[in-house]
Amino acid sequence: MKRIYLIDCPGVVPPSLSNTPEDILLRGVVRVENVEHPAQYVQAVLDKCQQRHIERTYEMRNWKDANDFLEILARKGGRLLKGGEADVDAVAKMVLNDFLRGKIPWFTPPPISEGSSEVGIEGRGGALGEMPSKKRKRQDEAEAEETAGDEVPEDNDEFEGFSDEDAGETSSLEDDNAEDEDVDEDEAPENDTATLVEEESEDDADAIIAALKQVRKAAKVQKK
Repeated sequence: MKRIYLIDCPGVVPPSLSNTPEDILLRGVVRVENVEHPAQYVQAVLDKCQQRHIERTYEMRNWKDANDFLEILARKGGRLLKGGEADVDAVAKMVLNDFLRGKIPWFTPPPISEGSSEVGIEGRGGALGEMPSKKRKRQDEAEAEETAGDEVPEDNDEFEGFSDEDAGETSSLEDDNAEDEDVDEDEAPENDTATLVEEESEDDADAIIAALKQVRKAAKVQKK
C-alpha cells in the first residue's frame, strides 16, 4: 500500500544496556538454538501476536497460557518424549523460529504523537486481508486518473503574446518567405542553394516552436 513505508535495518542489531534478554531474543540478535529454556519466552510471542493469527497458523485454539499452548501444540504434532511427555523445549524453539522468520503474522503499531489518541486507519480494524484486492486496485486506478488529470494542460489557457525576440524571429521568417516568392522561376538558384534555404527555414521554424512552448509554459506558471 502507498501509505506504508518499509524501512530495512542492518543485518546485525547490537544489543543495548536497556534491552532485556527477551528483547534481545525476539529481535534476532542470538540464535534460538543456543537459548536455554526457550519455553519462558513463548508468552512474549503470544502477547505480541494477535490470537486469531496464532490460531490460523497452528490450527488450534482454546489454550490457557503459554505452557498449555506448548503442550497442546506438541501433542498435536507428535513431539513427545519417553513416557508420553510433551517435548516443550523443542516446540518452543519451533514457535520462536516461526516468529523470527515471519511465519506468524505480527506487527508493532507506530507510536502515538503527543495530543493524539487515534490508532490505526479510520474504519479499519487491522485484520489481514481486510481490504479486498479488487477494491485496492480500483482505488489505485482512481488515484492514477486523478494524477493524470492534473498533468493534462487546459485548452482555454490565455495567450499573453510574444516577446520581442519571438516577434523578431517571426518577422525575419516572413521576410525570407516573401523574398523566396519574388524570385522568378528562370532566376531560381541551383539545387544546392535551394536545399540550403529550406534547411534555414526549418531551423527558424524549430526556433519559433521552441519559443511558443516557453511562452505557454510561462503562462501556466503565472496562472498557478
